[in-house]
Amino acid sequence: MPRWGVVVVVGGLVAWTALATPLSVGIGEYFAYYDPQSDPERLEYHRDLAAHVYTAGHWVGQTVAAVAGAWLVARSGAYRHATALRAALIGAVLGLGVGVVAIVAGLRPMRTNGYPSVAPDPTMLSDPTVLWCLAASLACFPLWALIGAAMGRMVRRRAWLAAVVTVLFQPATFILTVGLAAPPSSHTLAVAVIADAGPAAMGMPAILLGWAAVATALAILVNRRRIARGRPHPTGDGPPR
Repeated sequence: MPRWGVVVVVGGLVAWTALATPLSVGIGEYFAYYDPQSDPERLEYHRDLAAHVYTAGHWVGQTVAAVAGAWLVARSGAYRHATALRAALIGAVLGLGVGVVAIVAGLRPMRTNGYPSVAPDPTMLSDPTVLWCLAASLACFPLWALIGAAMGRMVRRRAWLAAVVTVLFQPATFILTVGLAAPPSSHTLAVAVIADAGPAAMGMPAILLGWAAVATALAILVNRRRIARGRPHPTGDGPPR
């Protein structure tokens, strides 16, 4: 991908994150505490709203991270440990960028929507529960990049296949409550589940870490078998380093 392509993708992701904030407000209000009557209930409503507002763009960002991981493998022509680590680093940088944009874009809506008058901090950025939810979502970025890199090696196709796999996984995020059928990420349903979970919200990236470990192990196995059979990747193959 040319450099201008990278700029377009990253710029589009940043723009989408900012533009998706009003949508996230609406989604947050839908999933928040129903019909709050007391101040504690209103505070819980505002907390749930913050969880959705500050994760605006995370779902799309994680899809981009997965595609980036697969693209790195396709570009290098081999699956190596260094390539996987580079993918994870790119995922982390994407997460940081999207996270900052989502927070900046969400500050004003948090002061004008929900119940800011009952919260000590209307932005809710000092609320530990909100911070745990945000940390759990951001931790998924490098993990999706690792899964994308592994998929890029196993399917031996372009990065769009990783995008397809990622999108197919997303509707199953409600399985987060079971944690077995599909790797959850920052889909609206998953965020709704962990919005009030506190430290337990880290169960979301923990489950995804397990899937990333399985995908990475399978990619290494496929890589070694293809090398042993003397059938390298068309653009060159090499053992993991």
